[in-house]
Amino acid sequence: MEIGKYVDETVTTWQEQRPDLDFEPMGYMLRFHAMAEAAKSKIEIITKSHGLTMGEFDVLATLRRHGATSTLTPSFIAEVAMVSPSGLTHRLSQLEQSGHIIRIADNSDRRSSLVSITKSGAAVADQIIEQIAEHSARMYNAIPAENLEQFSKVVSLVSTQLESEMVTS
Repeated sequence: MEIGKYVDETVTTWQEQRPDLDFEPMGYMLRFHAMAEAAKSKIEIITKSHGLTMGEFDVLATLRRHGATSTLTPSFIAEVAMVSPSGLTHRLSQLEQSGHIIRIADNSDRRSSLVSITKSGAAVADQIIEQIAEHSARMYNAIPAENLEQFSKVVSLVSTQLESEMVTS
């Protein structure tokens, strides 16, 4: 079933069962969720074709976008990648085994290490980000610029609302 029909059917049947509730906002959320899941699935296909998980790519992308010669702390990478330190440790181990990163002892803190991307890691990150950028362009190029500008504003408003609700929860 196509996404629009699925969402419409879901909202309609809920409205029939619970006419006392407004399901239109839920329809927005379902459409947005479906769109995000479709985009995520495409990115997973791209990263997998390069032998990486999305999480591993996220680490490489974090390193790569901070400069080909940058060295970052694992705590910074974990914060930016929004992953727990233990989850990051596994990703770093996998990337190190594949030769995409190196870990270097931190001379200022012997309990910690620093992480750098290798040439092969930068090359893979560049290939993947090029494919993701091309896919994103294909998705949004058919939409008029003024609609995309409005979409961006709406997404920002919704994100701000979600963040404020997370703080108060």
